[in-house]
Amino acid sequence: MEKRIYLETLGCEKNRVDSEIMLGALKQQGYRLTMKPEKADVIVVNTCAFLTAASEESINRILELSDYKSEGQCEKLVATGCLTQRYREELLQELPELDGLLGSSGFDRIPYLISQIYENAGHPQVMINRKAHYQQYESQEKLRSTPQHFTYVKVAEGCSNMCSFCNIPYLRGGFSSRSIDSVVKEVSSLVKQGVKEINIISQDTSSYGRDLGPDVNLAALMKAISQTEGDFWIRLFYAYPNTFTEEAIEVMATDRRFCRYLDMPFQHIDDDVLKKMNRKITQRQIRDKIDQIRQYMPDLAWRTTFIVGFPTETEASFETLAQFVEEGHFHHVGVFTYSHEDNIRSAKWGDPVPNTLKRERKQRLLEIQHAISHHRNEALVGKTLKVLVDGVSTETDLLLQGRSEYQGPEVDGLVYINEGEARPGQFHTVEITDAHPYDLIGRIVPATETVSEPIAYPEPAPFA
Repeated sequence: MEKRIYLETLGCEKNRVDSEIMLGALKQQGYRLTMKPEKADVIVVNTCAFLTAASEESINRILELSDYKSEGQCEKLVATGCLTQRYREELLQELPELDGLLGSSGFDRIPYLISQIYENAGHPQVMINRKAHYQQYESQEKLRSTPQHFTYVKVAEGCSNMCSFCNIPYLRGGFSSRSIDSVVKEVSSLVKQGVKEINIISQDTSSYGRDLGPDVNLAALMKAISQTEGDFWIRLFYAYPNTFTEEAIEVMATDRRFCRYLDMPFQHIDDDVLKKMNRKITQRQIRDKIDQIRQYMPDLAWRTTFIVGFPTETEASFETLAQFVEEGHFHHVGVFTYSHEDNIRSAKWGDPVPNTLKRERKQRLLEIQHAISHHRNEALVGKTLKVLVDGVSTETDLLLQGRSEYQGPEVDGLVYINEGEARPGQFHTVEITDAHPYDLIGRIVPATETVSEPIAYPEPAPFA
C-alpha cells in the first residue's frame, strides 16, 4: 500500500520553501500526500528553532501530532529543520515518539529517510549535516503550497553576517547562493504557470552572489530576472542595508515590476547597540541608505524590524530608537523582544532587561507605528492602486481581498474590496474609499471608467 504523508511547516517562509522541496521529492517517489494528519501513515514536522519560544512551539506540536500514532493511523513520526539541527541529541533522548530526524539541509532526501525508517524498525534514523549548502537546491522540483498566484523563491541559504543575537549561521551554515541561471529558470517557469507575484527570500538577500565571484551579485540577478517577459510582481525580502548597493537600487527603480516595497531589517538605530549586535553599520549609514533609496523611489513602502531589550540597550538607546520610528520613515514595522539563547554570541552579556520592560518597549514602538500607518493609509483615500486579488475574504464572503504592491503576503495588511467582481490571481485597479491602520477598503474601477488619480503611494509629511 502507498504510504500517505502529512507534512506540517512551522516558522518562516524560508521553511515553507524547504517543505515544498520535501513535498516535491515525496510526490516524485510515489508517496501520497494528505492534508489531514489523522489520515497519514507518516507525519513530518518541519520545525523552527530560531528562538527558544519557537523551539518550544515545535516540540509541543511534535508531541500533539504524536497522538496520532495511537489515535490515528500514523506509523512513523519525523522531525526536520532547525530544531533537529540544534537539539539532535536532546530530541533522541527526550522524544522516543520520533522515528527519524532530518536536519536543515538535504530536504530532497526525505523519501530515502522514510524508507530507512521502515527498513530499520525500532532504531531512529538520523540524517543531519553540520554545514548546510544551497547548491543542492539548484534543480530540485517543488510542490508549491501557496495559492496559485503568488509564491516564494529562495535564492540563498545560510548567513555569514554573524549578528551577535542570531543563531542562523549555527543552524543553517555560512552564506551559500544559488546560481543566477537556476533562479531565472525557476522564475520563468513560475510566470509561465500564471504566477503573478514572486517573493525573493533568503537570510540575507542583499549579499546574494558574494560566494560566487566578483561579477555575481544581487543587481546582476535582478537584471537577469528583468529579462523575463510577463505582467508580474517581484518583491524583495530580507535586504540587509549595509550590502544593498546603488546598482541594485537602480535596477529596482528601472523595472516597474519590482514592487515599490522593500523589507530591510535594521534591528536598531543606536550606535552602541548596533555595534554590540555586530550589525556592521551605523545610524548615519542607515539614514544615508534610506535617503539614497528614497531619491530613486520616493513612493517606496518600507518594511523593517527592530529588536528591543538587547542586553546593552539602555533607556537612552531605546529612546533613540523610539524617536527614529516616530520620524515616520516606515509603512510596516515588526518588533521583537530579545530572546536569550544558549548558542548566540550576545549570551555573554546575560539577559539584564526584564521581560516586562521588553514588552513595554515593544508596545510603545507598535503604538507609535500604529499612528503612522493609519496616517499613511488615510492619505490613500481617493487614490487608485494596482491590486492583486487573492479571492473571497477570509473574514466574510461578502468581500474580496487582495494586496497592493505596498503590502507583502502574510505579513502586512490587506485591501478589502466591497464593490466589483474579480477572480483570484488577477490585477485590478482599485479606488481606495476608506482606510484603517493596517487595512484598506476600496472598489474595483471598471475598465470603462476614467481613472482621475494616478496609481501612486503618497509620501506624507514626516511626523517629527
